[in-house]
Amino acid sequence: MREIFATLERNFDLFFGICLAWVVTWAAYSAWRRYKKGPIHPPFSEADVRFVERYASGFSHKSLFTRFGGAKNALVVRVLKDAVLIEPLAIFKWIMPFGFNDLEHYVAKSSIVRVQPSSSFGRQTMLLEFRANDGAQHTLELALRKPHEFQAALKG
Repeated sequence: MREIFATLERNFDLFFGICLAWVVTWAAYSAWRRYKKGPIHPPFSEADVRFVERYASGFSHKSLFTRFGGAKNALVVRVLKDAVLIEPLAIFKWIMPFGFNDLEHYVAKSSIVRVQPSSSFGRQTMLLEFRANDGAQHTLELALRKPHEFQAALKG
């Protein structure tokens, strides 16, 4: 163990450079992707926001990988006037590939199939089932601090 720390100390500049290059590369890729494809959601104002919770947790039911590779205190969940916007915190959008854990969605309220309380690993969660633009059905499990306010904002 001591040898590893000694190697890291000797090569700190190289290690730091590699980490910095990683972050800069993903930030550039993210900026390019947004420029080419545009954002995943149309612009909205604060007046459109009915509910917002930062540092939420959750995972997608898309695959075994996404079920175990969710986000812990790294999501922003917004209920807008006519949609639900779920996205990772900004830093995670920069360092992770697009669609990595299937946790970046803009869902029109008309596409929501069902929202129901659930329990996962002894923690209260909300199941959000919706139909994507391609017709596929997605399920996200969100651990929110204010689940009742989330449901009320969806109904309002």
